[in-house]
Amino acid sequence: MRFQNAVARTIFGDQELYFITDSSQETFQDLSAKVIRDGHNGFDPAGITGYLTFRYPINDNTMFRDYKAVPPGGEIINGVPAYYWHPMFSCSDVSFGVAVEQIRKLLIESIRLLTEGEKKIGITIGGMDSSLICALTRELYPDHELHTYSVGFDGAEDDFACAQIVAELYNTVHKEILLSKDDYVGQESLLRPLIRQKGAPLHPNEMALAYAEKAAVADRCGIVLCGEGADDIFGGYGQNLRMYMNYTGEIAYTKFLLNNYRYFSLEDRSLLVRDKYLVDDTALLDSILQSEDAPSDVKDLMFYFIQRVHTVGLITRGANAMRFNGLPPGFPYIYRPLVDYVNSLPFEYKVRWKSARDESEAQHMYFRDISERKDIPKYILKKLAERYLPHNTVYRPKCAFPVPFERWFKNVVDWPLDEGIFRTSDISHLSGWKKFMIINLNAFIEEFRPYQRNVKGG
Repeated sequence: MRFQNAVARTIFGDQELYFITDSSQETFQDLSAKVIRDGHNGFDPAGITGYLTFRYPINDNTMFRDYKAVPPGGEIINGVPAYYWHPMFSCSDVSFGVAVEQIRKLLIESIRLLTEGEKKIGITIGGMDSSLICALTRELYPDHELHTYSVGFDGAEDDFACAQIVAELYNTVHKEILLSKDDYVGQESLLRPLIRQKGAPLHPNEMALAYAEKAAVADRCGIVLCGEGADDIFGGYGQNLRMYMNYTGEIAYTKFLLNNYRYFSLEDRSLLVRDKYLVDDTALLDSILQSEDAPSDVKDLMFYFIQRVHTVGLITRGANAMRFNGLPPGFPYIYRPLVDYVNSLPFEYKVRWKSARDESEAQHMYFRDISERKDIPKYILKKLAERYLPHNTVYRPKCAFPVPFERWFKNVVDWPLDEGIFRTSDISHLSGWKKFMIINLNAFIEEFRPYQRNVKGG
C-alpha cells in the first residue's frame, strides 16, 4: 500500500495522522470529519478494549474498524507506517547540577518556540508542573500580559489556593472556573461536541482544559500553555514507576503490568460489554513491550510503557481541547530535545529515594505504598521548581484529578446504553469515575452510530 501526501505524526500525537485499511492511497489528519463524510464499517473491538484498559485506543487502533492511526513517532516509509522515534533511557552520566540547568534552558526554549510573536499568552495552572511553566514564561517575557486559569469542581475540595498564590507571584490576570455535573453530562455540556470533533471518547481533564481554554479565547489569548506531559517525562507517576519492585518474573511482565493497571477489570468489562467487542489486551500491549526498541531494564520499561501508551492519550486529549477552541498545541514539556535529554538521564534523577533506609524498607513493601512515602517522584524537576515556586506548591502530595464523580453519580444506578455494544444498562456497581467513562463511551457510540455503513453489525 503506497500513500500520498503523507506527513509524519508527532512523537506524542498532538498532530494526528490516519489512513484507511483498504487499497486507497490516502492519509488524513481529521478522523472525525472523514468518518462523518464517508461513514465507517463498525466500531473496533481493539479500540473499545483499549479504552476500557488504557482510556484510549493504543498502537495503530482507532475506535473504528476500517480506520487506522499512524503510531505516534511514526511516518510513512515506502508506503507503510514505520517509527522514526522511540524513547531511549538512562544513557547519560551528566552531573545532576548540569542536568537541572540544561532542563531549565530547554524548557525556556520550548516556551519561546511555542509563543513567539504572541502578545497575550494563556496558561492553565493548578499544580507544580503548570505553575513552573507560568514562572518560566514570566522570566522569558517580563512585560507580557499573561492570563492564568484554574479549574475547580462543584462539590470537591477547593483547589484554587495554590493557583492564586502563583498568579499573584507572577503578576498574571487570573480567572477561576468552577465546573458542575451539568458541565460534564448536561444538555449544554461540551461532552458531545468534543467527542464529535475527536472521533473518540474523552477523558475528564479534556473537558476541564476545554472550558479553561474557552475562557482564554474570550480573553483573546493566542495560545494556552499547560503542564501536560511533565509527569510522563520526569517521573510523576511514582506508584507505577515502583511497580517493578513487586515483579518476581513468575508471569510475563505484560500480564503483571496489566493486572495492576487496567482501568476496568476483566470481570467488569465482561459484565458490561458484549464479547464481540472485547479482545485480548495483553496482545495489544505485547506489540509495544515486546518490540526490539523496548529497554531491557525493568525500571525503564515502565517509563517506556508510559511514553508509548499513556502520554499519547494525554497529549491527544489535550490537543483536542485546544483544537476545539481554535488554539495551536501548547505543550512545553513534550518538546523533543527536552524529552530526549530527560529520558537519557539516570532513573534516580527522576525518582529518588529519600534515604538509604527508605530504600531498604521499600524492598518489602507493596509498590502503591512506596511512592512519596519513601521516595520523591519528579525529583529533578522539583529541584528546578524550588527556584521559582513556594515549597508547598512544589512538594504538595500528588492526588488524582479531583472531579467529584463519586458525589455526582452516587445515585445513578442505570443509564440508557447502546444495546448493540452493552449487555446491560445497570452501572450501579461501578465507581463514579467508571460510570462517567461508560457514559462517555456510550455518548461516543451514539454520536457515530448514524455514520455506520453496515447497520446490522457493530
